[in-house]
Amino acid sequence: MTTSGPMMSEPQPTPAARRPGPASAADRPPAGLRGRLARSKGLDRAAVDEWSGRDLARFGLRLFGRALRGLTVKARVRRAPGLVLCGPRVKLYHGDHIVAGARLNLDEGCEIVGLSRRGIVFGRRCTVGRFATVRPTNKWLGELGEGLHVGDHSNIGPYSFIGCSGYIEIGSRVLMGPRVTILAENHRHRRTDIPIKDQGVERSFVRIEDDCWLGAGCIVVAGVTIGRGAIVAAGSVVTRDVEPYTVVAGSPARQIRRRQTSDDGRPDDGAERSATFAPT
Repeated sequence: MTTSGPMMSEPQPTPAARRPGPASAADRPPAGLRGRLARSKGLDRAAVDEWSGRDLARFGLRLFGRALRGLTVKARVRRAPGLVLCGPRVKLYHGDHIVAGARLNLDEGCEIVGLSRRGIVFGRRCTVGRFATVRPTNKWLGELGEGLHVGDHSNIGPYSFIGCSGYIEIGSRVLMGPRVTILAENHRHRRTDIPIKDQGVERSFVRIEDDCWLGAGCIVVAGVTIGRGAIVAAGSVVTRDVEPYTVVAGSPARQIRRRQTSDDGRPDDGAERSATFAPT
C-alpha cells in the first residue's frame, strides 16, 4: 500500500522541553540535623557525615551539659546574651565585671578574675581554652589591674596565662595556641640594695591586632604591639613590636619573612611553612 503524500515524522522534543535530571549530592544544599550542624560550625557536610549517629548523640549530650552549666555563667556575669557553653570546674571571680557577646565558650577548668578598672570584655563567639587563666588583679586583695578586651571570633589557648594588670587588647579572629603567656607588667629591678620583690611593678600594655596567629608556647611581654595579620612562631619570646603581615620567630623574636610581597595582597608561598619552626 502506498501513500500519496510524504511520510510525516513525529515532532522531536526541543532541548528546553527535556526534564532536568536529579541534582548530585554535592549540588544539593545541606539538609536535616547534620546540615544544620555543618552550617553552625562552618564545616563541609562531608566532615559531619564522617561522624556516626552514636558519636553525634554523645556530642549532643556533652553540648546539653555545657549549655546547662552556661545558664549559671549567665546568672553570674554582667552580660552574656544568647547561648553560653561552659565546661566543668570553671572558676569565675567578680563576674559583675565580665561582659561577653553571644556564644561565649568556657572550656574545662579555666579561671577568669573579672575585678579590674576596665573590666573583662569578650566579643562574639570567643573561647577560653582548658585551664587558661585571665588575671588582672590578685583575687586575694591587691591593686586593681586594668583589664582585657578580646574581639569577635578569637580564642585564648589551652593552659595560657593572660596577665592583664596592664591593659591587654586582643583583636578579632586571633588564633592562639596552647600555653601562650601574655604579660602587661614588669617587675622593677634597678636597685640592688632592695629585693626585686619589694621594688614593685611597672604596668604597661599589650596590643594584638586582628587576624594574628600566636603559636604554642610563645611569650609576649609588656609594651608590645603585634600588627595585623602577623604570625608568632611556636616558642618565641616577643620583646618588641611586630610589623603587620610578618612572621617572627626565636628568642628574642625577629622577623624571618613577610606574608605579603606586593600591594595587591598576594601572600608569600613560604610564610606558613616558616611559621612552624624557629631559626637556629
